[in-house]
Amino acid sequence: MFDYDKFFEKSPLNIHDQPERHSFIASLCRGHVCDLGCGTGSLSDYYKGKYSGFDVSAVAIKKAEENRRGDAQFTVCDLNLCKHFDFSEYDTIVMAEFLEHIERDLVLFEEIKRTARPNTRLIISVPNGDRVQSPDHVREFNVAGLRRKLAPFGDVRFHNWPGEDKRIIVSVDIGHPQRSILSLGVIAKNEGKGLERCILSCLNICDDIVVHVDDSSDDNTLKIAEMYSNNFRTFTWQNDFSAARNYLSDNVKTPWVLFLDGHEYLKGAPSLDLLANSQNDAFLCQVQLDNGCIIRYPRLHKTTLKYEDKVHNRLTPLSPATDPNILIIHDRIGGQDPKSTKERIEQRHEMICDIMGRELKRSRSNTRASMHLGLHFHARQEHRRAIKYYKIYLRYGKEPGERWFIRWNLALCYFSIGAMWRAEWHARHLESESPNRWENKFIFGLIFMAQKEYLKAANFFVNSLETSLQENFYKPITKDHGHIWNMIGECFFHLGKYFEASEAFMRARKFTKNQFIKNTLERRSKLMREMAKKS
Repeated sequence: MFDYDKFFEKSPLNIHDQPERHSFIASLCRGHVCDLGCGTGSLSDYYKGKYSGFDVSAVAIKKAEENRRGDAQFTVCDLNLCKHFDFSEYDTIVMAEFLEHIERDLVLFEEIKRTARPNTRLIISVPNGDRVQSPDHVREFNVAGLRRKLAPFGDVRFHNWPGEDKRIIVSVDIGHPQRSILSLGVIAKNEGKGLERCILSCLNICDDIVVHVDDSSDDNTLKIAEMYSNNFRTFTWQNDFSAARNYLSDNVKTPWVLFLDGHEYLKGAPSLDLLANSQNDAFLCQVQLDNGCIIRYPRLHKTTLKYEDKVHNRLTPLSPATDPNILIIHDRIGGQDPKSTKERIEQRHEMICDIMGRELKRSRSNTRASMHLGLHFHARQEHRRAIKYYKIYLRYGKEPGERWFIRWNLALCYFSIGAMWRAEWHARHLESESPNRWENKFIFGLIFMAQKEYLKAANFFVNSLETSLQENFYKPITKDHGHIWNMIGECFFHLGKYFEASEAFMRARKFTKNQFIKNTLERRSKLMREMAKKS
C-alpha cells in the first residue's frame, strides 16, 4: 500500500495546489463542504464557506491544521472503511483527485446514497484516463464510465474548464431528475485527431453523446468514442450521408440533437433554457468553414426531423429559428490527419460530381445542384469550372441571400484568373442583390488595388469599415479591421502619402492581436513617418 504519511512528510504544503482546478471546484461548492481525500487542505484556501476536510494521512492533516484558515475543520479518516460515515450535515461532497487512489468505492457511495440529503451536490475530479501518471493511482476513469456510475444518484453534469483534456470535473445534484434536453451527434471516420476536441467543446451542455463510427476506420476514433460515449456503435458506410445521419438520430434519446463532424468544435453554445421551451423544430447555427466563410445551417434540431439527399444533405424544418450565439468551427486541418483529409476530399469529390452532376443534367433549373457544384470547384480552385456552375445558378436562382453569395463568389473567381473587368461587373451587382453590406465595398477595394488604382481602392476600403447591423445568412469573409487598415496603409504608401500610411498602419496595429504582426506594423508606421519627413 502506498505510504501517504511518508509522501506528505517529504512534500511541500501545496504539492497538489492547482489554482485553476481548485478555483473552478470552489465555484461549484455551496453551503457546508465535505472534502474527502483533502490532502493538505488546498481547497479550503479557495472556498471561503464552512469547510470540513478528511484524509487518511495524519501528516497531511497536521500540515493542514497548522497552515490553513483557522475555521476550517480537518480530520484523519480512512475513507476505505467509512461504513458509518454520516453525510447528512453537508451541502457539498467533494472528491477531488481522490477516487483514482482507492481500489473500491462501493461502501463510500452506498453511505452517500444512504445518508446524504436530497439536493446535496457531489463534485468529483479525476484524471481523464491515463492522462495524469502517478505511482499511487490504482485505476482510471473516463466520461462514459462516470456517467454510468453517477446516473443513479441524480442530475449528472460534466463541466468545461481549462484543464478538461487531462482532468474530468463532474457534479451531481443528488435526487434531482437527470436533465434530458440535448445530445451531441457525431458520425466519424478516422477522426481520432479531432473527435476528443469536438466532444469536449460540448461536454457541459450535452446530456448524452452519441457517436457512430464508420467500421472502416483504422485509427483510434472508436477508442475515443468509447471513452466519452455510452451510446456509440459502428456502422457500414452506404455512400449516403443522409442515411447515416438519420440512423444516428434514431438512436438519440433526447428531444434535441446537435450534429457536429469529428473535425469540428463548438465555440458558441445554445441556451438550454431557450431550447427546452422552444416551439421551433430547428435552430440555424453559424458554421465557420476553413476559409473563414460563415454559413447558416440547421445543425441543431429536433430528433424527429429527417435528412434528405445523399450528399450535401438537406433538412427541411417547418419552423426554424436563428440563434446567433451558436458558432461551429469547421477545422479539417486541426481536427483530421492529412491522409484522412485527402480520402474525405476525394470521397466528396466523387459523390458531388456524380450525384449533383446527374441532378443538374436532369434539370438545369436545379439551383441546389448548380450552387454546390460551383462551391465545390471553387474550393478546389478550379475557377473556370466554378464560374460555369455559378452562372447556371444565377440564371434560375431566386433567393436574394444565395444570389448575393454566388455573385460574390463569381467576382472572386474572375479576380483569381485576372479577369478584372468581369470581376468588377459582378461586384457592381452585389448592391442590388443585398444592399449596404460592408463586403460590397471591400471587394471593390481589392479589385481597384489589383489594378493599381490606389486612391479608389483606399476610399472603398475606408467605406467598408462602416458598421452594418444587417444580419446575413451568408458571410463569405470575417471582417478584420486590422487587415483593412493595413490595406489602406498599403494604398497610401503607393500614392506617396506617407503620413496617412503611417496613421493607417498604427490603426491596423490597434486591431491586431498577434504580437509579431503588431511589431511589424509599428516598424512600418515609423518608416512611413521618416519617409514623410524627407519628402
